[in-house]
Amino acid sequence: MSPTKITLARKDYQLKQILELQRVNVIDAVDAATAESQGFVTATHNLPLLKQMTASAASVIAIEGRKVLGYCLAMTREFGESVPVLTALFERQDAIEHRGQLLGESGYLVMGQICVAEEARGQKLADRMYKYLRGCYHLRFPYCVTAIDARNTRSQRVHERIGFAELDRFTAPDGRDWVLVIWNWRDGMEV
Repeated sequence: MSPTKITLARKDYQLKQILELQRVNVIDAVDAATAESQGFVTATHNLPLLKQMTASAASVIAIEGRKVLGYCLAMTREFGESVPVLTALFERQDAIEHRGQLLGESGYLVMGQICVAEEARGQKLADRMYKYLRGCYHLRFPYCVTAIDARNTRSQRVHERIGFAELDRFTAPDGRDWVLVIWNWRDGMEV
């Protein structure tokens, strides 16, 4: 068995495996016990959208041989309208003032979603993928921002461990509660 490699997703077969991991881990596909203990993802994408996102900022994957074991979706601001469940999140985070500037004026990178396959959990792949993401994009973007479904306590703990800090909590127009977190890439882990 080959070691797990962290790299950028650029090939169609990798993007298709990302979509499959999304499909089996979306909140509607997992039972309540799994959602609570293992976490879940809230949005799904399609291949054309994932290809467009990759052209703007390639996502990070954990891959063993040709099998994608995890992904960390990079999403630039231009895709704020492309995933309906995320539109309200982009609007909210753009309007937040951070360090004397509206976040929407700072050119941040959105971590659109992170997921690790069930068989690969417990290996700190999320940490490794985020470290790689930061290495790839910290010169282009000062911050990485993501919103976590407030019910997803596992994801909240993982993001806190990695260095994200809570920026805001709010309820979206659809009634879903979110925790908005930020990771300052240019000056260490502090907010």
